[in-house]
Formats: sequence, C-alpha cells, structure tokens
Amino acid sequence: MNKDSGDLYVNREQTLVKHVILKGYLERFAHIIGSAWDTITYVDGFSGPWNSRSDTLEDSSFSIALAELRKARDTLAQRGKKVHIRCLFLEKAKEAYQRLRAFAEGVRDAEVVTLNADFEESISQIVAFVQSGGVRSFPFVFVDPTGWTGFAMDRIGPLLRLRPGEVLINFMTGHILRFIESPQGQTQESFEALFATDAYRNRIAGLKGQDREDTVVRAYMDAVQCEGDFRHVCPAIVLRSEKDRTHFHLIYATRSLRGVEVFKAAEKTAMKVMEQARAKAQQRSRVQKSGQQELFRSEDMHDPSYYEGLRNRYLTQACHLIEDVFRQSPRALYDTLWSQVMALPLVWESDLKKWIGDWQKSGAVEIEGLEPPEKTPKRDSKHWLIWRGQ
Repeated sequence: MNKDSGDLYVNREQTLVKHVILKGYLERFAHIIGSAWDTITYVDGFSGPWNSRSDTLEDSSFSIALAELRKARDTLAQRGKKVHIRCLFLEKAKEAYQRLRAFAEGVRDAEVVTLNADFEESISQIVAFVQSGGVRSFPFVFVDPTGWTGFAMDRIGPLLRLRPGEVLINFMTGHILRFIESPQGQTQESFEALFATDAYRNRIAGLKGQDREDTVVRAYMDAVQCEGDFRHVCPAIVLRSEKDRTHFHLIYATRSLRGVEVFKAAEKTAMKVMEQARAKAQQRSRVQKSGQQELFRSEDMHDPSYYEGLRNRYLTQACHLIEDVFRQSPRALYDTLWSQVMALPLVWESDLKKWIGDWQKSGAVEIEGLEPPEKTPKRDSKHWLIWRGQ
C-alpha cells in the first residue's frame, strides 16, 4: 500500500461510502448465497481502477468484492461447504485496463476473467460467462459508470432478467439532474435510452428541488424493476462531501426480501460513515481556507441538519405508506409493511419496529401470530398487524 488507509479516500469520500455499502452487502450476501449455491458469479461492468491510491488496489471496487467473496468462501469451507468464485471485470479505457489485468493475473485462488471492452457491447459475452457457471451459479452484477451513458436500459436488459440474479447500479443523480431537461436532441436521446422511455419527462414536469430528485430516481427504479421483473428495488443516497447535495444513488434490485434486509443493513452502516467523512472533509476545507486549525473535533463542528432533514422526509413518507396500507384494510401482514418502507432511503427496520411498539402501547395496533416469548413482529412469521385506531 502506498498510503495509510486513512489517506485512501481523502477528497473521494463518496467512493468510501460506495465501498462501505458494497463491502457490507457482499459480506453477508456471499455467506447467504454460498450456503445455498455452489458458485457465485460477480460481474463489474465499469471496473477501472479509477483514482485508486493503493499499490494493491485495495481501494477499488473489484478488489473489495473479491476480498469479501474470498472471506465467505473460506468460512463456508470450514463448515464443509465448497463454493467456487467466478469474476468478470470489464474496463474500456486501455490504461486503466492494464492495471486491472495485472491485478487479475495475480489471482490464483479464484476464476477471474477481464475484458478490455465496452460494457454495452459486451452484454452477450457477459450473459454467456454467467451461464457458463452452470445452473448452481448465482450472479451479482455491479454497474458503476461515471455518467448516465453506456448502460442503456434496452441494452442491459438481458443482465437484469437473469434468474437468479441481483444488480447494483450507480445512478449518477447529480449529473443527471443537471442535464435531464436539456433541450439538446442528443442529450434527450441519451436519457430516453437510460430510462427506456420518455415518460419520465411528464413525471418531473413542474417539480423542483428534492421532489424533482426523488421523482427522477423513482422513475429509474421503476424502469429497472419493470425490465428485470424484480420484486424489490431500493435506493441508497450518497451525498457530496463538502456540499449539502446528492452525488449519486446506489440502486439495488433483487427478488428476495432477505436481499433487501442485507442491503438496508449495509446502507445504515454506510450512512454513519458518510456523515463522519463529510464532517472531516468540511473541517479540512475550512482549515485550508482559514489557515488555522480548529479546536474541536470534526464531528462536534459538523452540522447534520441536511442529512437529518432528508431522513425526516423519508420517515414521513414511510408513515404515509403505512397509512395507505391500513386505509385499504385494517389488517396487514408485517412483511407487507416492511417491504413498503424499506423501499425508501434512510428508513430502516428499527424505525418500523419503534412505530409499531409505540402503536402497541397506545392501543392503536394489535399483533396477531406472536408466540411466547416473541414481543415484536418479524418477517416470514405470518405476523399480522391489526389497526384499531388512535
């Protein structure tokens, strides 16, 4: 490594958050999938490496992914379960690809294939690679572009439709919001390709601020869900380090509630890391401008109001979703409520359980199906919530 680990993400805090989510998710994903499947196939369509500061590339997405897959494989091997790891890393830029290939050539304990190729132009090769893993292989596809082109919905459709399979897509929200209403024909065509339709225009017409951002992200999530026939699609917000503004969303698509559970846990951990990293970045910026060190820690000087405002926004939306469910019927399965609120960013199961606990105390809700010593509902247990009103 050419730098201390603390230096790897200075001025690239958004990458740190992305990597925390990827690492946290794959850590549990690989153990869960590896317990039930014989092979895990991991695909990174825009591998890079980009801006990596480690000689060993440990701060690159593909290296982090491989490390987590290896850990799970080794743990499962101790339990007598053999899991094969297969990776396909693509990179179009020749210079970045040379570093990627050198990394892959150093791997001896997993199948790693690299392609110096365009992602969109390689879809058939990717599908063939996935399918060559056999019927006992589970694929995970990571799409991490630097803009909004190069992964048009109709082109990546075959990857989204893989069964089984899960997808994580970096949706470059900040860039997209700047140009999505550009009058230039070529730009509009690129967005129509991204969403697979021009219907997003009507959805965002007249909207501003956070409403506009949320609607754009929701429109893309709907497109992914429709194209891949996914049951669940969840977004995680990644904010800019020195500005109160969204940099990008990580869009996760799955057909499993268990997958949602794992992704949301990774998101929750990453949000704490994000605010700590933003605090340090903002303090560093202030010190550079003033030339004077600050007496207090970055966490003590940080203003969390923007982040907290976003979280309150989505918590309010989650409550409205629950109200809508009970408006249709006073009896709702816990799994239904859970899946509804987990589709929002910055909302977690602990929030839902707190609300339910409060409703129980006030007599507004009764829970049917609990078995002693159970006190709170959980998924896959046929726990029903009966709304009695306040």
